[in-house]
Amino acid sequence: MPPMVTQARVAFPEPADDAEPAEWTRHELIQTHLLALQGQEVQLVPPSLVVQFGSEQCALCPKATLDLDKAKKSHDFVWRYEDATTSSFAEELEVTALPALLVFHDAFNYTLYQKLRGTDVVEIIKEHCPPRLVLDEDF
Repeated sequence: MPPMVTQARVAFPEPADDAEPAEWTRHELIQTHLLALQGQEVQLVPPSLVVQFGSEQCALCPKATLDLDKAKKSHDFVWRYEDATTSSFAEELEVTALPALLVFHDAFNYTLYQKLRGTDVVEIIKEHCPPRLVLDEDF
């Protein structure tokens, strides 16, 4: 069964210059990511921001963390964690089923997944994040 998508927005064609992004995109976590991207070299595909929402009480969250850790080694993305029980950001996004992931490309291109099970985390990363070139073999 595919993961539950509770919010998604893909802007194609590009939104008008006067289009306003969602209010939650002004959150400090998102703004910090966008500022960091401005300071980097221009990349063909800038890394996506993946925000993991979990909690200590969530029985399935440790597996999601392990899956993200493994995916980080083979895919290019910026990973942040938010405790859903104390996060105002989780409240703004109406995160209600854990584990959850927000994949943020820009203010008009994002997807929020909730109630992730099985291989959902790996499949989401493969779908949204480009593979990382890993050269760890000796030639």
